[in-house]
Amino acid sequence: MGDKRRKVVLVDDNLTNLTIGKDMLRTRCEVYPAVSAAKMFVILNKITPDLILLDIEMPEMDGYQALSLLKADERFTQIPVVLLTAQSDSASEAKGRTLGAAAYVTKPFTTTFLFDQICQLC
Repeated sequence: MGDKRRKVVLVDDNLTNLTIGKDMLRTRCEVYPAVSAAKMFVILNKITPDLILLDIEMPEMDGYQALSLLKADERFTQIPVVLLTAQSDSASEAKGRTLGAAAYVTKPFTTTFLFDQICQLC
């Protein structure tokens, strides 16, 4: 990853997952947590991250809807998005890939796995 700390937006409506993910990543990344897709878009108006980790199952706007909006906006199309979910079926993964997700990660995830994703995608 070099000397540059990667900027990662972590989006999850579950505060426990958000805290765990932030704790896993903060030693090597600048982590910008968001409890909703709407909060993610507020953050994206202030910074351009190297990666977005996006939960699928959220109220109001789910991860698929948020991913569609991201990929429809030229400001965000080049930012890799990794979908995070408890869903492990192939149809859910295929839907995410079709919408433009760079990767699909099933929860629970490990620190090593997240770092590997960041290194590959950033």
